[in-house]
Amino acid sequence: MTKKTKIISAFPVENEYGRCVRSLYLTGILTPLPQSESLGIVGIDGKEYPIPTQEQVVELFSHNRELVGRKVPQGFDRLELTPMAMPTPLLIDRMKAAILKHAAEGKIYQTRRSPSDPLIPVRVNTEKQVWIWDTLRQALDTDELVYFPQEYSSNHRGQTKLEVVNNGRICVVPGWSVGLVESLPIMSQQGRGKTLGGRRQLEIGSSPRDYLRTLQTQAYQGETGKTLEDFITKFLTHLETTNEVSNDRYDNNALWLLGQYVKYVKHVKSDLVPTGWWHRDFGRARLDAHRPSNRLCTRSWGGSSTVRLLRP
Repeated sequence: MTKKTKIISAFPVENEYGRCVRSLYLTGILTPLPQSESLGIVGIDGKEYPIPTQEQVVELFSHNRELVGRKVPQGFDRLELTPMAMPTPLLIDRMKAAILKHAAEGKIYQTRRSPSDPLIPVRVNTEKQVWIWDTLRQALDTDELVYFPQEYSSNHRGQTKLEVVNNGRICVVPGWSVGLVESLPIMSQQGRGKTLGGRRQLEIGSSPRDYLRTLQTQAYQGETGKTLEDFITKFLTHLETTNEVSNDRYDNNALWLLGQYVKYVKHVKSDLVPTGWWHRDFGRARLDAHRPSNRLCTRSWGGSSTVRLLRP
C-alpha cells in the first residue's frame, strides 16, 4: 500500500469531495466559467477561479500526509472547500437565497447534536434573512478587514483579501482554501471538550485574544481561525446537506471568526473581531463584530478552526 493510498483510506476524500461540490453547486456558489470551461467562481479581481479538481485534492492529501495524519485523529474529519476569492457580498446573497429556498420548501430546522435527535423547524424572516452590521458591511473586501492577524492590534501582521487570494499557504489552489474541519454541529461547552490526539477541543467561553493565543500553541499547529467566507460556506453546505441552520446562539454556539479583524473603528473606539450566528428570535443569520476582549459574549460564543492544506 502506497503512502497516498494509506492517506485516502484513512480519510474518505472522494466522498467528501463529492459532498462539497454538490453543495456548492446547489447553493449557487459554483457557476460555469466561460473562459476556463469549468465550474468555479469569479473573484473580486474579476479573474476566474475553477474549483479544485478531485485529482488536485487527492494530491494535496498526499503532500500533506503528515499534517493530515496528525489532525484527522484530533477530530478534523470533514473536507471544506472555501471560495476565498469570491466577493463576500455575493456569498451573502447566496446565503439569503438558500435560507429562503429552504423556508419555502418547509425544510429548515434547528441544529441537531445527533442525527437521532428530532427535527425542530425554525422560523425564517422572509424580509431579511441575513442581518449584517453596517460597520462590518462597509469593511467587506477592503483593506480595513484584516485576514489571519497574528494579534488583534495595529501590529496585526495580517493580510488583505487580495493578498490571501494570492497566498499559496491559504489558497492552495488559486482562489480556494482546501481545509479540514471538525464535524461538530455544536461547539464543546465549557469543561466538556474532549482531548483527541493530544489536542483538547476548543470550548466556548474564551475571548478572541485567548483563542488566538491557544491556536498559536504546539497542539494546534496547522490550524487557523475561520473567516466570513469559511462561516458562510459551512453554513450553506451544512444547510444543503442536513436542512439545518448553524451556530444558533441559543445553543451557546455563536462563532467568533478568529481569522479576521476590523481595524480600529473610531465610533466604537476599538478593534473588532467578526462573529457569525443564527438568531432564533428573529429567524435570520447575523454577521457583526465585537471587541476582542469582550467577555459579555463568552457564554454563548466560541472559537473554531480550519486546518488548511499546503501546496507541494
